[in-house]
Amino acid sequence: MKKFFLAAIGLSMLASCQQQPSAVENTEKGIRLAYVRIDSLQSQYNYFQELVGELQAEEEKIVAELQRRQQELQTNIELYQQEAPKMTARQREANEADLRRVQQNYLQVEQAAQGQMMQRQNDLTVMMREDMNSAIETLKEELNLDFILLYEEGGQIIYANDDYDITERMVNMLNESRETPSEEEATEASEEAADSTSAE
Repeated sequence: MKKFFLAAIGLSMLASCQQQPSAVENTEKGIRLAYVRIDSLQSQYNYFQELVGELQAEEEKIVAELQRRQQELQTNIELYQQEAPKMTARQREANEADLRRVQQNYLQVEQAAQGQMMQRQNDLTVMMREDMNSAIETLKEELNLDFILLYEEGGQIIYANDDYDITERMVNMLNESRETPSEEEATEASEEAADSTSAE
């Protein structure tokens, strides 16, 4: 469920980055690169963690509702099996049709719930990618980078020198961007608040 990224940089962050030894002064041969640890990015990006928590809570509610429906269906099946010997052929046919209808309805609800969760996970992935792209645009200009790689345990990169790790910089940028929204975001939030007030 967790794999994904956001950004914008404040003056204080710029100052702190300039004071740190560059993570990419590694290029006597001309290639300038750095990398980001995906696991650390996801665990330390506060907004991402908030959204993941909301997604997990929503998933738990959906699972609980599906379990309730499934248990209800199973109970109805068991009751029918107990009463079936006492029923006429027409009554059995009617009850079986009703059970099939309930079962079909359950399958439709289950399928819709799965689709809903997949869409929410996809939305989260897209949001993180857009956020990360914003941070990458800033970092590649600030550090004059040719490549920014994603590193994760068991991935295609089998070794990465810590000197080229810019995860902390990116995390700070992402978190600061959420703490200090852009002018456009602030305007949208203000308009939403005004609309809400007028609606009341």
